[in-house]
Amino acid sequence: MKPKLIIMALLCAVSWRCYAQTEKGSGFVGMSASFGTSKQNSSSPSLNTFTLTPRGGYFLANNFAIGLEIPLNLSKLRREDYIVWDEEDGRYEDRHGVKEFSIGISPFVRKYIDVKNRFKFFMQANLLLQLNTFNRIDEDGYLIRTDAKVKGYGASISPGFTYFVSDHSAIEFSFPIVNFFHQNYYSEGSLYNYDKTNNLKLALQNFTPTFTFNYHF
Repeated sequence: MKPKLIIMALLCAVSWRCYAQTEKGSGFVGMSASFGTSKQNSSSPSLNTFTLTPRGGYFLANNFAIGLEIPLNLSKLRREDYIVWDEEDGRYEDRHGVKEFSIGISPFVRKYIDVKNRFKFFMQANLLLQLNTFNRIDEDGYLIRTDAKVKGYGASISPGFTYFVSDHSAIEFSFPIVNFFHQNYYSEGSLYNYDKTNNLKLALQNFTPTFTFNYHF
């Protein structure tokens, strides 16, 4: 009888400790990495994107958190070349793949659903304000200058799974199923302009898996 009681007590303790990681008043910080490819516009077949995102969150209620992410995004257009003047060598050089760097401010809300012991499902909704720098290229393919602008704002919904490796650490996998972006700034000289009819993307149009490590406290 006693061994059964001990086993039941241990199972309850494990279950409670896992639950406590997402209970009201607790928090988490973490870092995610993602890579994706999407269609940009008619002149540029695809855009490769790599993103690092530090984040932090706080549980307002059991299994319900709010937080902030700061996505750092480096993008490269395939099949787009340009020419730049090299001051050191005193000559023009060919460069391949026009690049864009952006930084975002993205508040989010997240709801967890218990699946089994240390395994949880979650749904996360984000808002996004994005600022970026990009290369302005003329019609002959020459670099004119690098511009910095407020690119626009957006929103996304992402499902995911969390596995608690230990009492304080968790790994996650998620991907956006709906991604909307409205671009405020438009310039004919920019290769990064979104088509107006292509600002709402579903998972199959822009599959961007995200892997995350979080520390819970």
